[in-house]
Amino acid sequence: MSTSACSTSCAPKRHSSTSTSGGPTGQGQVFEYDPQTERMRVLFASPDASVLNNPDNICVSPRGGIVLCEDGSEGEYLHGLTTDGEIFPFAANKAVIPAGGVPGKSVAPGDYTGSEWCGSTFEPKNGDWLFANLQSPGITFAITGPWRKGSL
Repeated sequence: MSTSACSTSCAPKRHSSTSTSGGPTGQGQVFEYDPQTERMRVLFASPDASVLNNPDNICVSPRGGIVLCEDGSEGEYLHGLTTDGEIFPFAANKAVIPAGGVPGKSVAPGDYTGSEWCGSTFEPKNGDWLFANLQSPGITFAITGPWRKGSL
């Protein structure tokens, strides 16, 4: 077994986090912490629920943008937050499982459009796939990009 010293390049460049009901309107904020400078800054504060509604799960894209999962009450969206601080709706939850369900699957029929997005993450090897879940009925979506060319 060998050991090696880790230079400062091994340290994460930034950490992102959310306050689900933070900000002036109580609709959520996104923060960035820089461990090198020991400073935290607000990247985005939602001005209204129609822009961003209570984000509580996030992940960083291969290019450094942020995917935000809403836990709101006015539709459920995945949002993108660019490295320039611009926010945009990325995907809407429109999941309705038809009567009879899905062949070969054990997901109960029903309207799941009010279920929140959660647990988003990019495939770690190449970052070619974004995986995102709907909390109920507990299903996962695999979404392809061109993640290295798009807004995120």
